[in-house]
Amino acid sequence: MAETPRTVVVAMDGSEHALKAFHWFCKALKRDSDKVVMVYSVEIYDSMYSTQWFNVPYAVDRTALKAMLEKHGEEIKKKLEEFAEIMKKEHASGLVRSTHAEKPGEGILKTAKDLNADMIVMGSRGMGTVRRTILGSVSDYVLHHSPVPVIICPPE
Repeated sequence: MAETPRTVVVAMDGSEHALKAFHWFCKALKRDSDKVVMVYSVEIYDSMYSTQWFNVPYAVDRTALKAMLEKHGEEIKKKLEEFAEIMKKEHASGLVRSTHAEKPGEGILKTAKDLNADMIVMGSRGMGTVRRTILGSVSDYVLHHSPVPVIICPPE
């Protein structure tokens, strides 16, 4: 009986915890028919885009701003290339992509929804209860807002 292809979103930021989760998925759950989508959710700050930011008493150097954005784009591209190499080493077929969101968890969930994902795999930084309660965490956010199963790999 043929395996049903699944779309699996793997949240990736390059951290030790995210890499551990990806490697665990590859060893424990990955099927040959899976389409793995490694997503790098880039956080944007809405304050950068507010009208107040543009109504400052001094002029914005458009050249410097363009250079900063181009540099940021190159950094993202470099990370995606690194993630593609990691997928290749694990013989995972699929793709890597970035998404921009106000919060990384929102970007991960948007990607999962857009791709009609079957599951999300991600790592956990292992924050303490108090810190997680005050700051929140990406894994908590995704777990509580996801319409598909979420696998969170805890730290060692």
